[in-house]
Amino acid sequence: MPLFNHWNPSRSRARRGYTIIEMATTIAALIIVLGLMVSLARYVRNAAAVELTKDLLRKLDSLMDQYEAHHHQLPAVFPFVDNKVLDPDEQALQHAAVTNNRDMVAALRAEAGMSSTAFGGLPEAVYNEATLRDAWGTPIVFMPQQHPAVGTALQNRRFFFSAGPDRLFLSLDDNLYSYEEGPGKRVGRPGGPRTED
Repeated sequence: MPLFNHWNPSRSRARRGYTIIEMATTIAALIIVLGLMVSLARYVRNAAAVELTKDLLRKLDSLMDQYEAHHHQLPAVFPFVDNKVLDPDEQALQHAAVTNNRDMVAALRAEAGMSSTAFGGLPEAVYNEATLRDAWGTPIVFMPQQHPAVGTALQNRRFFFSAGPDRLFLSLDDNLYSYEEGPGKRVGRPGGPRTED
């Protein structure tokens, strides 16, 4: 008995369009790729903000070196935190940061040889001729000496710091300090070990 191949018209028709499963798979893949792109963009933006703030802190440290060399003392600025207060209040620090920052910027701008271009080229969101803010809009603070609730630099050296992305001065895990990651320096967080290479 011979085997006959029966002609099936449904097999001969060309396949047209996508199935629902193929469309769902394509949409899912696009959503995953889009999610990865958004996550990468957020990471790049945050990394750029951190780098901008670190650059500002290093620049301030250098400008304060010049000020100190010329005047043989630090400028008189509004104290950010009272050294007698071991457990400062975040809201009080937020208010003190504004005055501290204005005093520090005015002192550095008034320094002989430092014109208004000392902070030239910075975006207006960061510098507006009176205040100098980090990339998240919080005033950068000048600390003439360390405080255990805020930060500890080597040999009680003065420093600048930013509240970081969360904009809270007392949450130390994301604060940025001028004494961090400098050339030849390696330092710890408040209460941690501090060493110098």
